[in-house]
Amino acid sequence: MKAPDFAGASREVLTFLHQRIGMDLWMVSRADNEDWVVLAAEDHGYGVKEGDVFRWADTFCSRMIRGEGPRVAPRVDEVPAYAALPFARQLPIGAYVGVPLCDAQGHLFGTLCGLNPRPMPSSLVEEQTMVEVLGDMLSGLLSAELHTNVLAREAEAARSEALADPLTGLANRRGWELALAAEEERCRRYGATACVVAIELDGMKGPAPREVCEAVLVRAAQALRQTVRKPDTLAHLDEDRFMVLGVECTTAEAMALLRRLEQSVQTAELSAALGMAMRNRSSGLFDTFDRAVDAMVEHRDARARA
Repeated sequence: MKAPDFAGASREVLTFLHQRIGMDLWMVSRADNEDWVVLAAEDHGYGVKEGDVFRWADTFCSRMIRGEGPRVAPRVDEVPAYAALPFARQLPIGAYVGVPLCDAQGHLFGTLCGLNPRPMPSSLVEEQTMVEVLGDMLSGLLSAELHTNVLAREAEAARSEALADPLTGLANRRGWELALAAEEERCRRYGATACVVAIELDGMKGPAPREVCEAVLVRAAQALRQTVRKPDTLAHLDEDRFMVLGVECTTAEAMALLRRLEQSVQTAELSAALGMAMRNRSSGLFDTFDRAVDAMVEHRDARARA
């Protein structure tokens, strides 16, 4: 019998909680900086589905995590921190249950929570311990899977040697596409964020001798390799283009990565056009790749006009 994974266990827990407690909406979510991403939902009236994104600061769960409201509120209108939220004014929410989900380091990942349009009996508080136990179980499964993901990325990096550009030792186009596909699956499963950076070296399309161009590419590859983080993917595509897949990064972290990459190129006494794009939850990483290249082309053309 196959052991349950985090996604499957989440769906089973939500179904069980709806059957036992009866609230109209149960969710497993990820708190991702400003976003609150629905990873799984058992919905019987609100119209919420997997993949929906809400503003984290507007949620009951954000207040619960900060300790401003209880984990179980049979009557939301009696809890000032909840009653004042935009959600409480926009949607019929009479009762709330929520517990945190954490990774192996104890960092907040998201929440297991339930909403009901009408207030519920005060006996709802008696279900808190059970919901917390189920939340701890999901946190344990999540931690194990996230650790497995780290090992999987390392294994993918090892396998990528067979998918490497022989000159630079970096991932080639096939290795890059496999890395994008694998990370896209993780992003969809865990609501993670990612970015893609495109880098095009200047002066590589002229009449310079082949050995000179190859020396430049090797120098650029070494500089970029020292800049990217360990779980990121660095690839050499085409004769003058490098790509970086930055995993589990916020927009601020992606911008910092872009600046470091730009600085590393300059330190290697090279010049290049760079472009960065964040993963869009609805279109995925292959679209991010295209948008990063478009941004790089815009940078290149702007520099040419300057």
